[in-house]
Amino acid sequence: MKKYYCLYTLLAALTMFLGAAISSDVLAGGNSTKVEIKNYKFGPEVVNVKPGESVVWENLDGSAHTILIDGKESHRLGKGADYSQVFSEPGSYKYQCGLHSSMKGVINVTGAGGQSMPVPGSAQPHSIPSAPGAASNLPKPASMPKPTPVPKKVTASSGTGIKKIGSPSPVVVSADAAGKEAAGNVVSIVDFMRFSPEVLTVTAGTEVTWNNLDGSNHIILMGDVRSPRLHQHVGFSHIFDKPGEYSYICGIHGDKMSGKIIVK
Repeated sequence: MKKYYCLYTLLAALTMFLGAAISSDVLAGGNSTKVEIKNYKFGPEVVNVKPGESVVWENLDGSAHTILIDGKESHRLGKGADYSQVFSEPGSYKYQCGLHSSMKGVINVTGAGGQSMPVPGSAQPHSIPSAPGAASNLPKPASMPKPTPVPKKVTASSGTGIKKIGSPSPVVVSADAAGKEAAGNVVSIVDFMRFSPEVLTVTAGTEVTWNNLDGSNHIILMGDVRSPRLHQHVGFSHIFDKPGEYSYICGIHGDKMSGKIIVK
């Protein structure tokens, strides 16, 4: 009898231990939401959490990224690194990558009654009451801005009228030149992954110059024409002799960073 009593006690203790461990794992898993950074996008872009829960961003890209939210920026996240933040107050928190401004996301923190409350010091959120009888009180995800249409790529051939100026050597951009553009023939590289203007119209015989004004490296890739790697405050020039449309991209960042030169 004593033997069975000891066995029963041991089984009861083991059951309590396993139950506590499983409950702990379930509670821990339910208090955080994961956002993956992949292909220069946040996935998912819109996340709904409750006050006191955390969001964990994990970088799966080969490039570094940061999380910039309400003026607070995380450290640089290399490949495989993560960053977490606890959201205590209800509201809609818009954020972006501090290195790539085109990467954006929204964290909706649901308060009592299923509504998003304003966040002090941030942009006014859109409060959306829950529909009567709805199974979930989560707010409607905020709409994301539509991406800027990418100009249609036109491959330049050997006879397109692009004249190389000697060897493809970079040109240092002076402080004065960086602060102002020449009349109608300068494309600035700004705000990471963006040409300004994206479409430039010039007349035949015009020399076009690309000036890199941001802190990242870029390469102008247009058909069989490829510039050297352009560091900050370094430019590159080409002369367009023949009318036509010449699409180009950044040789480092690909089709996500594109532009077009229209020669008339």
